[in-house]
Amino acid sequence: MKSKNFLQCLASTIPFILLAGCQTTPNNSFSEWQEKPLASTRFNVPTVSTIPVTKLEQSDRNNGQVQNDRLQLACGQGMVMIEYTFDVWFTQQTETALADESKFRATFNNSELSVGDISPITSNANGKAVGYYGNASLNGQAICKVAKFGVRAKKGRKIYDNDRGGIDTVVTAFYCGRSEFDLERFTHNIALVEDKEAYGASIANLDTPQCKAKNSASLFPENISG
Repeated sequence: MKSKNFLQCLASTIPFILLAGCQTTPNNSFSEWQEKPLASTRFNVPTVSTIPVTKLEQSDRNNGQVQNDRLQLACGQGMVMIEYTFDVWFTQQTETALADESKFRATFNNSELSVGDISPITSNANGKAVGYYGNASLNGQAICKVAKFGVRAKKGRKIYDNDRGGIDTVVTAFYCGRSEFDLERFTHNIALVEDKEAYGASIANLDTPQCKAKNSASLFPENISG
């Protein structure tokens, strides 16, 4: 299926279309992605997303200075990708780029996907936020949701004196399916997991669907069981 291949390609390329530069490190050295149990997630995506998370992968760059989470939604119908820097923050240029509507549309627009109405992100439950979310059409079907935004996830000052509260997290998300992905709720409530043990116990009780084929990617719910 052409759309299936397109989603797989989208998932592999979007995280680095706007490579969020760190304030202190110009190097980009990436580790391999490794699949992890959902309880290992650094962010509360499994409980703030209205679309179920069915897989988690993690990597890092710059010797762990930037930590990456890649969360599969509904067996490949979507993806959430998170870049987080725990001890520094992203540059002002990154914030400016995230606030640029044309750059947001360029992240997703191509021959198969077309971004429609969008809304700016002006706040997050934890403070500063910048970026957009909205609707998109895949091959003429208005079934997709897209988002790209930055937030300040770490509360309080970091280890450097020149910390002025800049964003430390960049999130990219897309979903093309029949269920409703509530992006307003998602963008406002995404946050770091503070008590990993308690959070792991809470998501263990979620009704997480089983994917019929490992690493499947499809627009259709037939790939989900249970």
